Order: sequence, then structure tokens, then C-alpha cells
Amino acid sequence: MKTFTSRKRNIGLAAGALWLIAISFVFVAWSLLAIGTLTSIYVLVVTFVLLCILVVTGVLVIRATLDLPKNIAQPTPEEKLIGRRFALVVSVEVIAFAVVNLFIGLTRKFELIPSLNLIIVGIHFIPLAKIFRVPRYYITGLFFCVIPIITLLAIPKQLIIGQTIAWYVVPSLGCGFVASLTAVAGLHEAWQSISKIRNAT
Repeated sequence: MKTFTSRKRNIGLAAGALWLIAISFVFVAWSLLAIGTLTSIYVLVVTFVLLCILVVTGVLVIRATLDLPKNIAQPTPEEKLIGRRFALVVSVEVIAFAVVNLFIGLTRKFELIPSLNLIIVGIHFIPLAKIFRVPRYYITGLFFCVIPIITLLAIPKQLIIGQTIAWYVVPSLGCGFVASLTAVAGLHEAWQSISKIRNAT
């Protein structure tokens, strides 16, 4: 039974890591392109290569997990509850995005878009940490909230980085880096679990 549970968890960890890799690339790519300097383009290329390596690693972890013994039993009540709670968290997150971005649109304070949206993402990690039993999501969520808040409080609104204002790019770059580290940790945990299962069989 532990093998089956680990199999599902490993798939979840790898899938979550791939999602984190995707959003980290979006955050970082948008920020570096907005900065628009030659150095930022070089950094973007290096980042793209590194994240591609992580994507390949994630796919390999999923393939290795699929080779483990498969559970043909129906989902347990606990698994169904996890699915419902996850759907609820995502639904609340989407509603929060809509409300916050409507407020930004009405007030025309577009420089707040990155920070406020990243804070919402950070908050959504808090319940996910408990739902999926992944304690590091608490840390990820904390950084996703702290980085934008520090940006808004400590960085002058008029500060320019490259060709854009700092408020647009600093939160995205910082949170993109955090998301990448979280993805690496998830893939590492999944691979360790796979290795233990293989050694036990």
C-alpha cells in the first residue's frame, strides 16, 4: 500500500515541479525581456537552458514513477477529499485574481500587477502545503508574499532597471527563482522515493 501511495505522490510532486518550472520561466522570461539589456538576454538564454534540463528531469521522474507497481483500486475517500480541497483552493485563487485585477484596472495602478498577483499565488501555497503534505510549500508561499511586499516598501516606485520600472521585474525575478528551487526540491524528493521503492523490491 505504501508503494501505491508513494507512486501517486511522486507523480504529484513531479507534476507540481513541472508547473513550477513553467511559471518560473514565464516570470523570469517576461522580466528579462522587459529589462531589455544585452546582459538580461544572455541571462534569459542561460535560464532557458537550465529550466529545460529541469523539464527533462521532471519527465524522467514521471516515467520512472509510472514503472512502479500500479494501484488498480478506486481512489480512497481521502484522495477524493484532497482533490476537492485542491479544486476549492484554485477556485478561490482565480476569484482573487479577478477581484484584484479589476481593482487595479479601475484604479489604473498597473505597476501593482506583478506584486499583488504574486502575493495571491503565495497565499495559495499555504493551504496546498497542508493538503498535499509538502511543508516546503509554506516557505515558498512565504517568499512569494515577502518578496513583493519588500519590493513595494523598500524600492522607489520610480526606479528603472534597464528599460522598465523595478516594480514590474524585481518581484517576478525573485519569485521565479524561488519557484525553481521549489521545483528542484520536489524532483529530488520524488527521485529519492523512487530509489527507496526500487531498493525495497
